[in-house]
Amino acid sequence: MRKTSLQRWLRKYWLVTTILFVSMFLILHTVLVRNITLRTENGIRNSITISAVGIENSLQMVDGFVNEALYSDSTQSTSQLYYSLKNEKDPLSLLSARSAVLKSLQSIWTWSAMIDYIMLYTDREDEFKWLEVGGDQDIKVRNQIKQTLSDYLEDGNMSGIKRYMIWPSDYGNQMLRVLKVNGSYLVVGVSQREILNTLGRASFDEESISFAADENGNIIFSSAPLDCTINSENEGRYITVNGKRYLQTGYVSGQGNYYFGSLTLRADILKDTFTFDMVFLIVSILIMLLFPLSIVLLRKNIEKPIETISDKMNEISEGDLDATVDEEFFIKELDVLVRAFNHMSSRLGQLKIEKYEMELEAQKATMQYLQQQLKPHFFANVLNIIYSLAERKDFETIQRLSKAIVSYSRYMFQDTRELVELSRELEQLGYYMEIQEIRYMKQIRMDIDIPDELLSALVPPFIILTFVENAVKYAFSSQKNSVIEVRAKADDDKEYMMITVHDNGAGYPDHVLNADLEDVSDEGHVGLTNIIRRLRLIYADKAQIELKNEDGAFTTIRIPCITMNDSFGDDDL
Repeated sequence: MRKTSLQRWLRKYWLVTTILFVSMFLILHTVLVRNITLRTENGIRNSITISAVGIENSLQMVDGFVNEALYSDSTQSTSQLYYSLKNEKDPLSLLSARSAVLKSLQSIWTWSAMIDYIMLYTDREDEFKWLEVGGDQDIKVRNQIKQTLSDYLEDGNMSGIKRYMIWPSDYGNQMLRVLKVNGSYLVVGVSQREILNTLGRASFDEESISFAADENGNIIFSSAPLDCTINSENEGRYITVNGKRYLQTGYVSGQGNYYFGSLTLRADILKDTFTFDMVFLIVSILIMLLFPLSIVLLRKNIEKPIETISDKMNEISEGDLDATVDEEFFIKELDVLVRAFNHMSSRLGQLKIEKYEMELEAQKATMQYLQQQLKPHFFANVLNIIYSLAERKDFETIQRLSKAIVSYSRYMFQDTRELVELSRELEQLGYYMEIQEIRYMKQIRMDIDIPDELLSALVPPFIILTFVENAVKYAFSSQKNSVIEVRAKADDDKEYMMITVHDNGAGYPDHVLNADLEDVSDEGHVGLTNIIRRLRLIYADKAQIELKNEDGAFTTIRIPCITMNDSFGDDDL
């Protein structure tokens, strides 16, 4: 499993949290915008549908009223008046007919606000060709329509005349309703102002743009200038108009396939999201302000304490069992952890002391055991010497031997765990050789060559004596005039000291040279095994012993060179 630091993990956590927060906002914002758009679109569509239906009903009612006026059974119907107007030659009767037609048209015009003006075309050649009613503001428009329609009708060009038609003029597009009456034409101007007002009342707000378009999407008229076409297939979508985004909502009329509708500014629709956006902005700012503060708090109260504990644990793993955390932390759980850690560290220190003391006791018991193994062997030899001297009644020699034994015994029964100066080891070696010279009648001799600077070096007691005793035992058995040489020297760095013991005897047996030195006691070499084990206890693996045969037994002992001025401890070993 891949590991990561707490700091990196926290950074990833904050990054993921931020991404999730932004993603959630975008999703919520999208959903909110969509819901508001749908709600607004449905509301506007319903209102426009109602308004468009009202417009259609008004247009249908105008048609019905005009038809009723034209084809009523009344003798004063417009169609009957038309015949009189068309065929009357008498000036008074013509004026009467004209007055009656105008009165009828006036009643139609004033009946519905959806009608701006009404004009009646006849084929007379005098001033009675056109009769019209309407407001003064429409006079110029009417005059232009009359001129153009007269040209069409007189030339017989009827292809451009439709029931509902859009008539372009210099004063804006006009929506016209045209009815043919017995060869003449009744032209009704549909009020664009009334249509726009009706659509405006159904719009979302005052900024919305109301419009009427033909079946091709061309704008007939609108409440604000529109330099575009309106495609009814974009119903319910946002379109770009005059550089702004608008929601298109409308209704296709059955009367002439007109498209009535409204364009609602997107910003106005989504102004309800302003509160949501402001809340998100405030929350984002708070998070941005809290982010560095949280990092500082996490760093101070969590990361730093954990790093401190981790560093102390590393110190313990490297051997410093006294390492403790001296700080107090704000987080209760961390404070409990620190107290438990300090207790563990203290307990480890106690266990180390206890283990060290147990090891010392074990070493002491082992050294005492090894020492006890040497004592019986030595004293057996001494008793043999005294017995031999007593048989010869050489009391003077016995006295000299007894003095040497007393001095040597004091040395032998000291604590073998302590190191002694090499000069003292050599002094006791002299007492031992004096005993051996008495025993072997001066047929054995020892030659010592050790520099004066090494006399103060510290060595384990009996380290030389054991191998000298071994040489006495085996060399003298094969050579009556035995010579034992003891040499010592230090290496160039004064780090190690080599002690050699060489005799002129028959040398070590092959089974000793080939065997593990710690196991040669099985062959009767107890003293050799004991000295090797003692060296292991004192120096661990920094002490070495080499046995070989070179004109007799040749022993090399390599131990650390330690003087009285050196501190002796684990680091020295």
